[in-house]
Amino acid sequence: MAESFFSDFGLLWYLEELRKEEFWKFKELLKQEPLKFGLKPIPWTELKKASKQDLAKLLEMHYPGKQAWDVTLSLFLQINRRDLWTKAQEEIGNKMNPYREHMKKKFQVIWEKETCLQVPEDFYRETTRNHKGEYKELKDAYTAEEARPLTVVLKGPAGIGKTTLLRKVMLEWAEGNFWKDRFTFVFFFNVYEMNCITETSLVELISRDWPESSETIKDIFSQPERILFIMDGFDELKFDLNLNANLCNDWRQRQPTQIILSSLLQKTMLPESSLLIALGVIAMENNDFLLQHSKHVTLSGFSEHERKLYFSHFFRDKKNALKAFSYVRDNTPLFVLCQYPLLCWLVCTCIKWQLGKGENLEIASETSSSLYVYFLISVFKAGSENLSPEQNRKQLKSLCALAAEGIWTQTFVFCHGDLRRNEVAEIDVFMWVGMRLLQRRGDCFTFIHPCVQKFCGAMFYLFKQPRDNTNPAIGGVTQLVTAMVVQAKAHLSEMGIFLFGISTEGTINMLEASFGFLLSKNIKQEIIQCLKKLVRREPNKIIVCFQELFNALFEVQDQEYVTQVMDVFEEVSICIRNKEALIISSFCAKHCQNLKILHLCIKNVFPDDSGSVSDHNEKLFYWRELCSVFSMNRNIQILDLHHSSLDDASMAVLCKALAQPICKPQRLAFYSMSSFGNIDFIKAILHNSHLVYLNLYGTSLSCTDVRHLCETLKHPMCNIKVLMLGKCNIIYEACEDIASVLVCNNKLKHLSLVENPLRNEGVMVLCLALKHPDCSLEKLMLMRCCLNSVSCDYISQALLCNKSLSLLDLGSNFLEDKGVASLCAALKHPNCNLQELWLTDCSLTSICCKDISAVLICNGKLKTLKLGNNLIRDVGVKQLCGALTHPNCKLQCLGLETCQLTTACSKDLALAITTCKTLRSLNLDWIVLDRNGVLALCEALLHVGCSLQLLGLDKSAFGQEAHMLLASVEEKNPNLTILHKPWIKDEHTTKGMLIRWDMP
Repeated sequence: MAESFFSDFGLLWYLEELRKEEFWKFKELLKQEPLKFGLKPIPWTELKKASKQDLAKLLEMHYPGKQAWDVTLSLFLQINRRDLWTKAQEEIGNKMNPYREHMKKKFQVIWEKETCLQVPEDFYRETTRNHKGEYKELKDAYTAEEARPLTVVLKGPAGIGKTTLLRKVMLEWAEGNFWKDRFTFVFFFNVYEMNCITETSLVELISRDWPESSETIKDIFSQPERILFIMDGFDELKFDLNLNANLCNDWRQRQPTQIILSSLLQKTMLPESSLLIALGVIAMENNDFLLQHSKHVTLSGFSEHERKLYFSHFFRDKKNALKAFSYVRDNTPLFVLCQYPLLCWLVCTCIKWQLGKGENLEIASETSSSLYVYFLISVFKAGSENLSPEQNRKQLKSLCALAAEGIWTQTFVFCHGDLRRNEVAEIDVFMWVGMRLLQRRGDCFTFIHPCVQKFCGAMFYLFKQPRDNTNPAIGGVTQLVTAMVVQAKAHLSEMGIFLFGISTEGTINMLEASFGFLLSKNIKQEIIQCLKKLVRREPNKIIVCFQELFNALFEVQDQEYVTQVMDVFEEVSICIRNKEALIISSFCAKHCQNLKILHLCIKNVFPDDSGSVSDHNEKLFYWRELCSVFSMNRNIQILDLHHSSLDDASMAVLCKALAQPICKPQRLAFYSMSSFGNIDFIKAILHNSHLVYLNLYGTSLSCTDVRHLCETLKHPMCNIKVLMLGKCNIIYEACEDIASVLVCNNKLKHLSLVENPLRNEGVMVLCLALKHPDCSLEKLMLMRCCLNSVSCDYISQALLCNKSLSLLDLGSNFLEDKGVASLCAALKHPNCNLQELWLTDCSLTSICCKDISAVLICNGKLKTLKLGNNLIRDVGVKQLCGALTHPNCKLQCLGLETCQLTTACSKDLALAITTCKTLRSLNLDWIVLDRNGVLALCEALLHVGCSLQLLGLDKSAFGQEAHMLLASVEEKNPNLTILHKPWIKDEHTTKGMLIRWDMP
């Protein structure tokens, strides 16, 4: 019977809960509702007179099994009885318990056999359930009232306990203690296993854990809002989830595994379902943008109380527990490392072995690498004391080869074939399992933790000898360093960091003394030589991930070693997002003796939100250490501080460093700063006579800020030539101060005020300064400054008086043809010296081309004219081309991209190209030409009179024949380059050292 299978109460109980009017409405809707499910309706004559008991029997008779419940639940929602719908769903979910029971048994085994921290359940109950904020956060994150399905990201570095917590909540759900009323089904995906699957469907993925007696998967997916997918191990995922391929919305369809995962993450498949994903630091940066509606929960690790509690559970003997904890607590760096549950376990394992041997407690605590070294020595000595050095070497090398091969191939579950290939004997496997380096998983094996595997993988390189047979799956030191610091391959980064950490002479000597055999001492030099070759090979193309390199160097803790590495680099880019990154960066930056260019971004560090004065002071200390690079390094020429948040205290530290006599940067760029250091910053500028370039793009400036800045710019000691104040929220009231600088400072040559609401009033004030005989400005950028044709009248008058201005950018202003007519009147005057005029996107039409053409004929000084993204059209271009063919025209660069040009003007363009001897650059991007138009253009480009060197044209927009013709032109005319959207660095750009169109 339907009700006996789906509900303890049965349909009749639910119908009895309906009020008289609700019951009648239920029957009314029942006349048509079955049709939605492909069922035949019950005759109205039977429905009309049916009592509640009769109706329950009719539903059972006409719609046997689950069909009756499908119809009934749908109607409960329509008559606004969600309470009955919810209760029925809970009952149905409780009846479908074979899956829940299966997962309970599975995760009980995992919890008992595959968890690193094997301590009594009481410890977890006290730490995770009663005291952990993130545990409660997870429990409360998913509520039935959520307006949309939620993706929760469990954040934290490796070893902080993400996997442990996910396994725990999965077990809690299976036992009915977690999300009981929220999720009917929770599916746990382990990335380590999914790496082995190349193609699958969502049905296949969850069917691996699906008991035969369970309800069909189709029925489960009919309620996706009551499904949660847990995904663990994304840091080690071998697939790229940033896909351009079409995603999949069919959970039955087989696709490459990355398509299935991406479809779930991006809510293309089962968008109503919820997700819980564990991401480490690197995986977070690489994948966070893929996630929809994500909420972050950050794991904090063990508190001091939890560390003490863990020690007492681990050692059991109170005396040993107290002795061990006292030793660790008195060693501050070691005590900090024990915040990480995995490292806490490593420490306890080392101490337990030392206590067992009666040795004095001694563990290196400078870095996590040194801790892993002590751990490996401890477990190795505990299990292989009776073997010869040759046997020890063979065993360790085979284990480390297995680890390295696994990291390179992103394999974390090893079967017997993997073991044999790396010469790991069966007896060795059980020895490693006994030492807690490996653990059994069914018929296969894994390392006790991925971090342990990565450390052993790094150790492999110490065993490698030149005469050894090479494993093609394992890259060399050069490949590993390149993958880590250039290619930023997340799965290799941590192994690369460990490699740096163990490559010091002191560490290798300690390992040799413990193992009884020699190891390679060439790793350090291989690393340095690799970095030197990378920088020398393609210095402009190699982008070094300095965060990873700094993490690796911090593991070294050898100042001479760090200096040798950092001496390779003249340009460094750092992004600091937390205190740990600040500490590491401050350590490494001090050793950059040859540094010339520093790109720095500092977020979420200042201002301090913790409310802790000591924490803020600590961060200021390391920030001061980092800024000391300016006061100690006389080579720094450029500082680019972008998208950073500094409070008054941290800004003062920076300004003090910049004001030091030894600090002589020539260019400062403060892009999109959250605050402006005003007085301190201005003093730093004033004290630096070498500074010639200042960029504050995107940094909001008040009128007071502008006044202080301008007072400094007028000082005789100030030598700034280029001032970029784009998007600084400068209003027209501040233009008086800026204008005063133009009159007083004859050193200032380039001023950018783009993307500021100057309006006509502001430009009027600036133009008064431009007309002053002492104004020496050469380049003025006023793009997107809320100007109209009135501004052109002021500018025209200034152009007649100013002798120095050579470049004027008025792009993206509403100038219209009227404004351009005013400009042209000035440009035709012999006193006008302007050489470049940018009028891109100024709401122009073909009407203005008559005035512009007249300028081209009579003004031999104008060399560059940008008219892109205006409605010039064919008729306007024909007029311009007529001027280009005139012998007096001296124009060199012309921009006509996105001007709605067609084949109708192609002959005119062709004539201009072959006739104008000065034209070197022409931008025709986004124009539409047919075959005849392309032929005319190609003939002109091959003409002996063509002087063109650069043509902007989207070749891909044309057909195959046209594409071949253009390719042939490039081959026959070696002096010509055809580009689509060619970008280069140029100081004329609106944002200073950013990139712009090379085409006019």
